[in-house]
Amino acid sequence: MRPQAAQNHPLSERHALERVVADLSRCAPDEAIGEIAPWIDSLIGNGELDFVERCRLLFALDEASQRPARYCVDLYLKACASSSLERRRLWGIAHGYWAMVLDAYGELLIAQAAEREIADSGFVAQLSVRAMRAASSRAKWDAFRHGPIDDAVWARLNLAYRLAVRAGVAELPVRLRPDREATSTVKCEYLRAIALHSVGLDQLDAERLELASRLVHYVLPRLELSNAPAATTLYWIDAAHSLPPARLVQAPRHAALPRFFGGVLAAKALQELLELASVGNLPAGFALLHDAEGSNLVSVLSHMIRLWSSEAPVRRHRRHRMPGRLLVVEGMERLLTRLDGENGAPMLRDWAVRDASLQGVGADAPNGDIDGVEVGSLIGMHSPDGDRWRIGAVRRLWRSSKGESQIGIELLGDTPVSVLADDGVSRMRVVLLDPLRRGMPVRLILPLSARCSDRPLYLLDQHKALKLVPLPGREFGLDHEIRTYLLAAA
Repeated sequence: MRPQAAQNHPLSERHALERVVADLSRCAPDEAIGEIAPWIDSLIGNGELDFVERCRLLFALDEASQRPARYCVDLYLKACASSSLERRRLWGIAHGYWAMVLDAYGELLIAQAAEREIADSGFVAQLSVRAMRAASSRAKWDAFRHGPIDDAVWARLNLAYRLAVRAGVAELPVRLRPDREATSTVKCEYLRAIALHSVGLDQLDAERLELASRLVHYVLPRLELSNAPAATTLYWIDAAHSLPPARLVQAPRHAALPRFFGGVLAAKALQELLELASVGNLPAGFALLHDAEGSNLVSVLSHMIRLWSSEAPVRRHRRHRMPGRLLVVEGMERLLTRLDGENGAPMLRDWAVRDASLQGVGADAPNGDIDGVEVGSLIGMHSPDGDRWRIGAVRRLWRSSKGESQIGIELLGDTPVSVLADDGVSRMRVVLLDPLRRGMPVRLILPLSARCSDRPLYLLDQHKALKLVPLPGREFGLDHEIRTYLLAAA
């Protein structure tokens, strides 16, 4: 280790650090991490502090931020459903904070990697675990906004793992708080990061992403990380480099420090949980989010099981390159306005078509043109030289580092029709997706605010009132739900 330098930092005195930590505990979560951020920043590039002192202060400040940082996630998820301004404010605070924390840990990891002699093994393990947790938090906040995930995330994760492997401490238990028995290891944190990367981040909105993150923690003991590929391997990564994990197509030939990830055993545990959740019989003490027993849990469980099964997901329909343009309106209210031909219809977004298949469309859009668009958003679309509306839902959304977003749209219907409906409680405009035929199921898109029950629904502007009887099954989007009905006999 390098020789100790003179300590010259306002928090080097124990009572000063304790006072700052105590003051933070009385702040609101977003205010707390906003207050901690300048202290973290004061450690980055600080030549007046030796390596050990910078680590000591960073560890203490990092630990003091954990509780408010967790609450910020909850606040952000609530804001996603209520206020776009508050959502952007919270995202900016939390994302900026974790970017700064990761920068501070990155500096320490690089300094430790440059040392010829390994420091105390317990210290290396603790530094690596804490750095990995910061990198995972940074990645999650990147993904909350649909990416891109900063290159520094996997550069730091892989560096921390390499350091731990070099020191022989990848599986050494680390207690991050002296007042708690819970421990973690470098291997566990690496597994957690790879697992979350593998769950299709471009297919999850913020709430489902957070739920997936907590489910990863739930099945962590059943996730696999090995030195060689196996029949159950899904992803691989070369920890000697800075790249993220990739799907394993064939065994790598020239990897310096390869690791292989499998989630088949975890998928079996999730399948058991899905069967319990489907009948409302979750294990005692099982709590994830406020909607843990609702549609989101079933949706995320099914999604993770599909991705972690022994067979890689296969596309049902071939994609075809189809360059062109797509005029788009987002959201059920705006779509109904367009279908009804009302005055003051909202402006259309202009996206570029990338490819198409029988079931959907791939599009590219400038990052500034996807405000309000989320995974689960309802999309109305037509070509510039036509006016026939088609309707779809956003299933994939990811911002690239090149300033544009890649959007995957599932086609829901070719001939949507706006109709007036009544469920006996209220009247509402709904979208009819399928032709009305006796004895045949028909899909309707209803506003989520309607909270339709299992009572029959009557269509009122089809020359005469038509009675629709609800069938089992519902699919939820951001502002809508899709239900299937059966046209009753006259």
